[in-house]
Amino acid sequence: MPRTISVLVPAYNASATIESTISSALAQSHRDLDVIVVDDGSTDATAEIVGGIAAREGRVRLIRQANGGVARARNTALAAAQGDWIAPLDADDLWHPEKLALQLAALQSAPDGTALCYNWFRRIDGGNRVFPGAPSPVVEGHVFHRHLDWNFISNGSTPLVRADVAREIGYEPALGDSGNPGVEDYLFQLRIARGHGFVCVPAYLTGYRRAGGGMSNQVATMIRSHLQMYAMLAPIAGDDAQPIIRRQMARLHVEHARNRFRRSLWKDGMTALAKGFRADPAMAVQTLGNEGLAMLARAGGGDAAAATRLFENYAADEPDGPWDSKRSPDRLRWLESLDRKWALSA
Repeated sequence: MPRTISVLVPAYNASATIESTISSALAQSHRDLDVIVVDDGSTDATAEIVGGIAAREGRVRLIRQANGGVARARNTALAAAQGDWIAPLDADDLWHPEKLALQLAALQSAPDGTALCYNWFRRIDGGNRVFPGAPSPVVEGHVFHRHLDWNFISNGSTPLVRADVAREIGYEPALGDSGNPGVEDYLFQLRIARGHGFVCVPAYLTGYRRAGGGMSNQVATMIRSHLQMYAMLAPIAGDDAQPIIRRQMARLHVEHARNRFRRSLWKDGMTALAKGFRADPAMAVQTLGNEGLAMLARAGGGDAAAATRLFENYAADEPDGPWDSKRSPDRLRWLESLDRKWALSA
């Protein structure tokens, strides 16, 4: 199996984290790497830091471009990539030293048609401390409907992808161009899942940096990004996917309504709520109930546990707390049946 891996690092004003991110890539036990950092018009010292690393480490390249958004930065790196495999890595995330080696081994033994390998991740804070309760899903084979219903990968720094497939799919700049950036990675993965299989390495190999703050506008942007993504996928996703898309859009519209109401944007909130009920009335009602329960949990101090040990101090297979997918076995079985049907018709 070809073994050169191109690591794609889009960076915008990432001076606080970019050195540790690149160091975690260079520390991989798999040494055959082509690390491409695209500085997307940073106004801080990101380019200077990366340039210094590239001057002493031949596996690192720096490309600078005017700010065009994360999708264009990734596509620039993808066009320059020389590897047989593509490993995206956000400029504030970390990898366990065995990540790429374990993923290559899994892909080598995976069924024909497999194009993407993912692993589990831990959420980390600005000091690399882990928030307990990392998810541990194993979803393999043809996964399109399950991934559409449930973003079980949850970040862009986890997949290892066949280079030919990654180039064919690319990253979609329309989300950022519309003012709705946020789910470019998820859309990339879903487009791959329409025609190729996934395999999982059941180990916590990615440190996913939890964004600071919880500003209402950031939440609203992420919700709009998801809504635009589902609208883009609906015409090509097939009949079996339509109930999943409507359900997700109903949930997101209700969440957007709550976000607008909190900012006293009553007309926008009522419009979003109406859209949610048009998409899927049952899901809209369920989401309203869940939103109320979430508010009670926050009022009672039910937020996530505080970050504790450092990411690097955990063994790759060591759980960091209990996790529940919060999805019914019946629904998961139904989604898996849709994926089996999809695989047979492909």
